Amino acid sequence: MALRIYDTKSRRKEPFSLDLVREVRMYVCGPTVYDHSHLGHARSYVAFDVVRRYLEFLGLKVHHVQNFTDVEEVITKRAQDVGMEPLAYAEKFIRAYLEDMDALNVRRATRYVRVTEHIEDIIAAVKAVIDRGFAYTTEGDVNFRTRKAKHSFGILSHRKFEDMVVDPLPLDSKKEHPLDFAIWKKSKPDEPAWDSPWGRGRPGWHIECFAMASKYLGPQVDIHGGGADLKFPHHESEAMICEAIHGTEWSRCWMHNGFLQLQHEKMSKSLGNFVTIREVVGKWGGEAVRFCLLKESYRKDVEYDADCFRIAKEQLDGINRAIARARTPAGDGGDLGPVIDRARKKFLTAMDDDFNTGEAVYTILELTESVSEVTALSRDEGKRLLEFYRDASQVLGVFSSALTT
Repeated sequence: MALRIYDTKSRRKEPFSLDLVREVRMYVCGPTVYDHSHLGHARSYVAFDVVRRYLEFLGLKVHHVQNFTDVEEVITKRAQDVGMEPLAYAEKFIRAYLEDMDALNVRRATRYVRVTEHIEDIIAAVKAVIDRGFAYTTEGDVNFRTRKAKHSFGILSHRKFEDMVVDPLPLDSKKEHPLDFAIWKKSKPDEPAWDSPWGRGRPGWHIECFAMASKYLGPQVDIHGGGADLKFPHHESEAMICEAIHGTEWSRCWMHNGFLQLQHEKMSKSLGNFVTIREVVGKWGGEAVRFCLLKESYRKDVEYDADCFRIAKEQLDGINRAIARARTPAGDGGDLGPVIDRARKKFLTAMDDDFNTGEAVYTILELTESVSEVTALSRDEGKRLLEFYRDASQVLGVFSSALTT
């Protein structure tokens, strides 16, 4: 079957067809770097790493851009609490994030972009929004006029615009509408700020991502990814900004990964209930953590369970033993050839079905069990088995060391 991807906007699995000589433009929202990354981050970035890996496995080039939000109120506050400059504080956790991703075998993005390195691009985007009548200025702030956008809030969260307004604007508000959002903010004391046509200030969150992504990927991306919590307001706001500046849809396909739960709450730093990546990697190893996270489809909400890592480690040991046997075949073999062929077909079918890693992992484990039950492998069976494991490793990013040692 041809590759199909679930599009959050249409709420359907849509065919994803591209000319093989064309480059896939993929933007994935990165972290706000004020603390160590948690297991929920691992879920998201491992998932989109597999998306990239499978597209490349299919022969496509992928231009993968990811941002770091390195200026934000929470960063400034945390930095002040420990006596550091905000930008130095943010840089510390950018380095920590990259270390965590390396431990999980997440490939580096084609380009990482920092807000603080793209202020001129963001200011230019703000100007463009104002010039087209989609924004207005009030005492140093610039707000986006959401009612003017044709595709406004609700295109991804699938709610009606009028149902989103809970409270009316206070009498002293500078906004025209409760859902209007800031694309440039007047600076506060002791926070990073830059000169602009509207006074000293800093960018709003939503226009940062759009300005940086569009600089390197153009006025429309092929895939825009992130956690399900980013659909509203972040991604819908980005879509409105694109409409305002370019008059086009921002992404051909919107992908959102599900939450990783801890005690029935979304795992997040703001809730204070998170487990850091380095905690679980330190205990179980990056490969076991990655393999555990791949056992469910990226769109499902899953609950954190430490036993998953223990079981994943045991299963990886079994796969490594099967790989070792395939590298040193000793016998005439027999009936494993058709089993390998079926496993390959099932694996590729699962990946073509919206990157269903849960079914793909099950297929690997099922084949590995079959290998453990045969007394000997022929040379041909060993060769074909290694080819399968190499392809699966290339796509999923696991058990590669057993294939190279």
